[in-house]
Amino acid sequence: MKIFVAAVALVSTVLALPAPPGSAQEVLTNQSIVEMVQTGLSERIIVAKIQSSQTNFNTRTEALIALKQSGVPEKVLEAIVGQSAPGGATLPASPPPGGVAMVPPAGGPVPGRETVFHIAGSREVELMAVGTEIQTNRMPYARTSELVLPGRKAKYRTAEPQPVFVIMVPPSEMPLVRFDPGKDDRNLKIASGSRMPYAGSSQRRGIRGEDVIDVDAERDARGFYRVRPRAPLAPGEYGFVLTRGTSAVTGKVYDFGVD
Repeated sequence: MKIFVAAVALVSTVLALPAPPGSAQEVLTNQSIVEMVQTGLSERIIVAKIQSSQTNFNTRTEALIALKQSGVPEKVLEAIVGQSAPGGATLPASPPPGGVAMVPPAGGPVPGRETVFHIAGSREVELMAVGTEIQTNRMPYARTSELVLPGRKAKYRTAEPQPVFVIMVPPSEMPLVRFDPGKDDRNLKIASGSRMPYAGSSQRRGIRGEDVIDVDAERDARGFYRVRPRAPLAPGEYGFVLTRGTSAVTGKVYDFGVD
């Protein structure tokens, strides 16, 4: 009888022990995230937890609004949306040194972000917008305006003559252009005008047709645009220029070079 009681006690103790790791995989839900936020865990820890766990998130608009109202930070919301995308990958919380973020193909672009990704093998490499300025040159009867990028060469380089990119907006609003090299910068003419006595005046705004690279574009299942130059690019300096309408250049450029 004593032996039987001891055996029962031993079995009860074993059943009460927690399951070993891997026997039952934890699945994160929206409520799991709210609980971690309310407990005071940092964004960094929560994002790392999302990236290393199985998830079953509700990313409908009303669900995301509810998460935001519950105090879930923006970076965590990005991770939730990214983890729910095909491939289950997320953007890094912050890009690594050098200004280039590398993410898996299916999980990289995020809706609503005006950015550009280069398809580099099995990765999508995010191009970072470069600082620009608009310079106007005035002459007695004419003037020109140029979009100027610092440095003779872009930091991001590729050896592909026909690289493939993913952009967030239609190609008509973010054309691919070639920049002319200057002494220590790169230039793109965006406006010109002239006024001659007794002959009237003329004015032209926007990117010139001769500076635009023809591309083939198709919209993928995520609603983004895969863009590829129709003809091989010659070695030089290129970039996607964000525009508003047909002529309003915003000055936001995602540049790259072809070697």
